[in-house]
Amino acid sequence: MDYYGAVVIVPNLLAAAFTAWVAYKVLTGKETEHRTAMAICFAFVSLNSLVLLVEKMIGDMDLALAIVALEYVFESMILISLLALVMQYIGLGRYITRRNVLLFASPAIFAVVFNVTNGWHHLFYNDVIIVQSHGFYMFEAEYGPLFTIWIAYFFLVILVTNILMARALIETSPERRAGLGTLMLATLTILITGLLYVLSSRDDPLVDILSIGFGLTALIVFVGEKRSNFGNLEIIRFREAIGGMDDAVIILDSSLQVVHANGPGRKVMDQNSEYVWERMKARGLKVPAGSNKWETAMVIDGDARHFVLTTSDIFREGKPVGVVLVLHDISNRKALEEGLRRANQSMSTLNQILRHDMRNDLTAIWGYLELLEMTEMNDRQKHLVGKLMERARSADGHLEFANAQPSPGMGTTAWQDVHSTVEKVLGKVDLDGIIVDSNVNGIRLLADPLLENVFHTLADNTARHGERATKVFVRGENTETGLSIIWEDDGIGVPADKKEKIFDKGYGDNTGLGLYLAREILATTGFAISEEGEPGKGAKFVIRAPSGWFTWKRSLS
Repeated sequence: MDYYGAVVIVPNLLAAAFTAWVAYKVLTGKETEHRTAMAICFAFVSLNSLVLLVEKMIGDMDLALAIVALEYVFESMILISLLALVMQYIGLGRYITRRNVLLFASPAIFAVVFNVTNGWHHLFYNDVIIVQSHGFYMFEAEYGPLFTIWIAYFFLVILVTNILMARALIETSPERRAGLGTLMLATLTILITGLLYVLSSRDDPLVDILSIGFGLTALIVFVGEKRSNFGNLEIIRFREAIGGMDDAVIILDSSLQVVHANGPGRKVMDQNSEYVWERMKARGLKVPAGSNKWETAMVIDGDARHFVLTTSDIFREGKPVGVVLVLHDISNRKALEEGLRRANQSMSTLNQILRHDMRNDLTAIWGYLELLEMTEMNDRQKHLVGKLMERARSADGHLEFANAQPSPGMGTTAWQDVHSTVEKVLGKVDLDGIIVDSNVNGIRLLADPLLENVFHTLADNTARHGERATKVFVRGENTETGLSIIWEDDGIGVPADKKEKIFDKGYGDNTGLGLYLAREILATTGFAISEEGEPGKGAKFVIRAPSGWFTWKRSLS
């Protein structure tokens, strides 16, 4: 061995060092789907560079054959891990199963086995010699038909990986193209130098095209990793985005076959795939599906669950290539709606009975009062009977009004402007000189149609019980959980021990129903009301609306 040693040894050593460093960098870097396959690929490139170097230093035929068999093992691992990492890198990792990996690897396994057992059948090598030059050796053989199959497999894997990467290169974002471009250049270098190795005479150990190819590949990978850090890049992250979603997400291709589904989506398809396909067929779903939304029910883990299913198309270069199904579980909402419906139905029935009975009682009272009017009475008695008749007619009017109004929760919720509602109430309630400062412009609530009655009760409460109240402040405040609408006066306030009692049914000097009904009306849409004022300094009623049930468009000023 003379100065030619540097020409032979240095490229292999540099290739081994570069790829070993990249393998370590990838393995200890950010956890990605392709990290393991990429680290394995570069690790075996490093090992294979060392094996190619050892081959040049062995002149013994039996030992050389053993080293060459090891080279085929390492190259097989390179090809298998390369195909795996590329498929994972471009988002096709779902195909990397044990069965498919074994299928990919079967030609390489057969090649290694036939290489090792060549002495029995001579189908891999017909004849083998060792060429020597300047103290280095090269394995030279006359190859048989099985070697041709191995070479075809080698080039096919490299070609397929480059086609996959070329397709992904067009579709991916610019910041990820550098990483893909590096991998493509590296694999193309192996492809070209491998082709030159097969076509060359291979009679000079100093010019080992295969070693040169792996050396150039290692240099490309080393420089590319330094510039783009491609080991930490992923082409598609949508699995991470939808993987943690509670909603079931199912992605279909143009033929409506499932491409991917998150955990809840797989559960839906595992337990209800036939039903899902039947519903899709019944609705004539095809690509492009457009934006659809419908409710459906399925049995999941033995329980009936309600879902809202929505569809949206996936477009590539303006053409629909698939569709996304999202199933949002609304079982809890359905149960709540059914509970409210039953409760409202019971309340409506009870109200009808009470109104009917009260109307009968009033009719009887009227009859007795009319009989009483026909008897001899003094002026004082006639005056009192007249008052009783007046109150009876007033009570009948209240019943007529109540009959004309829907019960809380029975009407359809609607968006209502709070400012207009407050102004309407102030026109009906005599606040006896109390000044109202309303600052709820732009607030709209998705609430029960009886929302006006709530503010009517608050205004009436201030007029009746505020005593020394001179001002009312109505304003809105954003909170972490939604919106608070505050009705506050400067009257005597509510004693601490009565802040909850005032909402009880029958509590108070009059009917005892005002604040009780206000709370019931608000509760039908998930709103809450409480009294939070400081006793002696004024009442402060706070209505809390949850997110999604209000809008607040503030004026530009």
